Amino acid sequence: MRDSEMMCKPAHSLRANTTRERKPWYNRGLFTYTVEGTLLTLIADLVDQIAGMPGSDQLSNLYDSTHPGGKERRQNFTRYLEDMASLQPHRVMIFEAPGYRGCRWTGIPVTSERIMLPGIAKWGGLFGEGYQATSDVPDGYAEMTASILWNALIDLADEPPLIWNTVPLHPHKEGQPMSNRTPRMGEQRAGGTLFADLLTIFPCKEILAVGRTAQRMLAEYGYESIPLRHPSQGGKPEFIRGLMKALSR
Repeated sequence: MRDSEMMCKPAHSLRANTTRERKPWYNRGLFTYTVEGTLLTLIADLVDQIAGMPGSDQLSNLYDSTHPGGKERRQNFTRYLEDMASLQPHRVMIFEAPGYRGCRWTGIPVTSERIMLPGIAKWGGLFGEGYQATSDVPDGYAEMTASILWNALIDLADEPPLIWNTVPLHPHKEGQPMSNRTPRMGEQRAGGTLFADLLTIFPCKEILAVGRTAQRMLAEYGYESIPLRHPSQGGKPEFIRGLMKALSR
C-alpha cells in the first residue's frame, strides 16, 4: 500500500480460450471445478463480494459503480484475475491495502496505471490491451511500491505470482482520498474473510506475506506464509533479498 514508480507462461486469456482441454485443478467440497465456466463465475462472485463491501468517509470502495471509475476498475480487476487464473500461479503475494497512487486508480492490487497501461512483455504478456485508465494523468499515475514490486518480479520471477491485498478497499484519511492510512483491525479482519475464497480459486503452493498486516491476518486465519519485508520506508533492499530467496525455494 505505500506510495510514488515506473513501471501468471503466456498470458492466454480465459475469455479468448475457454474451450481448450484441461484437467480439473482444484476441488471444493463435493464439486470439482474446471477452468471453463464455473471458474469465471467464482471470480465474478468474488469481485461482486468485494464490490458490495461497505465503505465510509475513510474507506473507499474502488469497485462500487457509484464511485467515479468504479465500473472500469471492477473490469480491470476481473480481467486481471481471469488472466492470472489461466496462468495457474504457484504463489500468491499478499500486501496490506490499496495505495492512492496505485490500486486506487487501476483496481489491481499493487499495480499502477504506469505499469498497467503499457503492459508487461514478460511471461507472454500481462496487462496492457483491454485494461482501462481511470485518472486523467498523462501516462497514468506511478507508485513506488508497485514499481519496486513489478521491476523485481520482471527481474527475478519465472512466472508472476498472484498479487492481493489483505484489505481490498482503500483506507485513507477523512476527507483526503488522495492519502493512505493503516487499516483498522476490523477492516483487516473483514478482508481476511476473503482468503478462503481466494485460495479456492487460486490454490497456490506458497503464500508470501508482505508486511506485518498481511502476516498477522494470515496467521490469525490459520494460513502458513513466508514473511517478507514491505518495500516501503527504506525496505526495498530487504524486500528484494527476501523475494529472491523465496522464489528460489
